[in-house]
Amino acid sequence: MAKAVLISANPTRAPFPLYPIGLGYIAGACTAAGHETVQLDVQVDGREGLLEAVGRSGAAVIGLSIRNTDNCDGVDYASNVDFYADLVSRIRTVSRAPVILGGSGFSLYPEALLRRTGADYGVVGEGEATFVELLDGLDAGRLPPPGLIGDARGGRMAAFGAPERPARLVEHYLQFGGLMSVQTKRGCPHACGYCSYPILEGPVLRCRPAAEIVEECRELIGRHKAEYLFFTDSVFNDAGGHYLEVAEGLVRAGLNCPWTGFFRPQKGWRREDIALLKRSGLTCVEWGTDAGTDSTLAGLNKGFDWAAVAESNELFAEHDIANGHYVIFGAPGETAATVDEGLANLNDLRHSVVFAFLGIRIIPGTDIWRLSRREGLIGDDWDSLKETFYFSSLVQREDVDVRIRRSFGGDISRIYPTGGTEAIIASLHRRGLKGPLWDYVLKSRRRVRD
Repeated sequence: MAKAVLISANPTRAPFPLYPIGLGYIAGACTAAGHETVQLDVQVDGREGLLEAVGRSGAAVIGLSIRNTDNCDGVDYASNVDFYADLVSRIRTVSRAPVILGGSGFSLYPEALLRRTGADYGVVGEGEATFVELLDGLDAGRLPPPGLIGDARGGRMAAFGAPERPARLVEHYLQFGGLMSVQTKRGCPHACGYCSYPILEGPVLRCRPAAEIVEECRELIGRHKAEYLFFTDSVFNDAGGHYLEVAEGLVRAGLNCPWTGFFRPQKGWRREDIALLKRSGLTCVEWGTDAGTDSTLAGLNKGFDWAAVAESNELFAEHDIANGHYVIFGAPGETAATVDEGLANLNDLRHSVVFAFLGIRIIPGTDIWRLSRREGLIGDDWDSLKETFYFSSLVQREDVDVRIRRSFGGDISRIYPTGGTEAIIASLHRRGLKGPLWDYVLKSRRRVRD
């Protein structure tokens, strides 16, 4: 039986701290295979506390989960890569065990991050099976040569259940808004031009049984006292209706816990389905809107038009469910005219919070990456860890920046640049407020306007 220390190395807290659910999945797989694990978290233990725990652990391997390589913000860019490289270097001073990188952020730039950090191994894609095989090999006295291990990007797709969550980590994250993450499905059948979800999880949905999800929620609420749930799926409202089975299960269980998740705008919503979602606890929706006009939505290959966004926002607003929209300006085909049209469209969305970004972070393997290569923005020698954003050549960044600031003005529900929201949200959480707080922002907005 091998002993592994598993570390959530993610320092990112914006827009709010999210429980490292991926770490729990790796730990659960290791435990099921008979291996011993210790879960640490840089946000919980601090860097020095983490190093002290690693040094006294006697672990055979050190697993480092990388979630965010940077903030994907073209206005106020911040990278975590130096932080990760420094952490690996410091771990080397307290342990001779091999260091294994993994996680969603790592899987997007695996070769570059392995070189930059100097770690021994990197697990690409879903890591449960690969990490266990590595520990099994260690027990048998055989380790592969250093480098990338496991399947190609996209990983080995398998069924999955609930993660293993140490109480001390849960307690820490519940201090920041009472919010706990739950995954109901993996995979994404959509092909948005910039998005990494199909790369990381595959293009086919793998849904957990609704009853199993409800039991996980029941434990988080009953045992751990979670006061807000966040469904972390790439898209919660799948076309097959699994999300409605989950909502029905939550209603039947009478859990009465507010929740949110990522939704895809669509036409043809049934009001009874939205009512069901509200009864199950849905208080706000984080929409994968991404652009403000039909032409820029098409440029990102979103697969829906602005009418779908407007209809979705309006119907959920009718049910007093807060809407959160994340919109990127500078998509393929963006012009000064589409910027103005997009800002006008966003201004018409009621009961909504809008977060605006400039430019699209280029991720290898995506359509935006391929377009950037064709347009000569990046070449074969491109450093994928370097700050590089796609931005339409038909408009000037400075002009778009001015137009967004002028349109958003002092409206507290229109947020640009997005940097600085972490401190505001943390302050509200310290006052006892729960969840992502978009509904609170909208209530405050109404008070200001009244």
